[in-house]
Amino acid sequence: MQGDEHLFGFIRDHLYVAVVCDILDELGYRQQAMHQRLRPLLPDIRNCGFIGRARTFRWTDIDHVAEDPYGLEIEAMDSLRNNDVIVHSTDAGGTNAPWGELMSTVAMKNGAAGCVCDSQIRDCVRIIEMGFPVYYSGIRPLDSKGRAIVTGYDVPVRCGDVLVHPGDIIYADFDGVVTIPRAIENEVMAKAKDKANRENLSRKELLQGNSLKAVYDKYKSL
Repeated sequence: MQGDEHLFGFIRDHLYVAVVCDILDELGYRQQAMHQRLRPLLPDIRNCGFIGRARTFRWTDIDHVAEDPYGLEIEAMDSLRNNDVIVHSTDAGGTNAPWGELMSTVAMKNGAAGCVCDSQIRDCVRIIEMGFPVYYSGIRPLDSKGRAIVTGYDVPVRCGDVLVHPGDIIYADFDGVVTIPRAIENEVMAKAKDKANRENLSRKELLQGNSLKAVYDKYKSL
């Protein structure tokens, strides 16, 4: 846990989603940025995002009210821990609203960092008022009951066209959401810090009047 706190603090202080995405591309991981339909609910463009580790929820569409419609969902929610990011599997049909005020309340109480819901959400005003960061693809006042059910959690899921594994780093800011596989996270952070430094130097020289070509030739960053 202490290691994660240090790592996430480093990311918040030095990096941003776009530069991390560039490094993932450089390393051959070109499918780690979630689809642009996922946008932040919170209106503060500088504080709408989060950083944490994926806790994945596998949703399955149904056409009936199950005997225990919320069983695994409740179990998964109650298991959330500090710095977890809830990642819902994609609801391609848009028939379900699995995230709302009460889920946000539980997540915040348990110390979760945020939620990525590639589906509908509801209770949006109340979520905004409590300040819990959520990325979503639609808003609709539907209950999941009788429409979808959690059939597993902490399993690989596809969200926003990205395959997310439990424990992957999920990093979100106003530009979008990126997924960093655990196996390469240290390499990604080191390379992203270097690129961010080169971008800062490039910006400074551009503002001093140097040409883009001269600055790019010097720092190889764009």
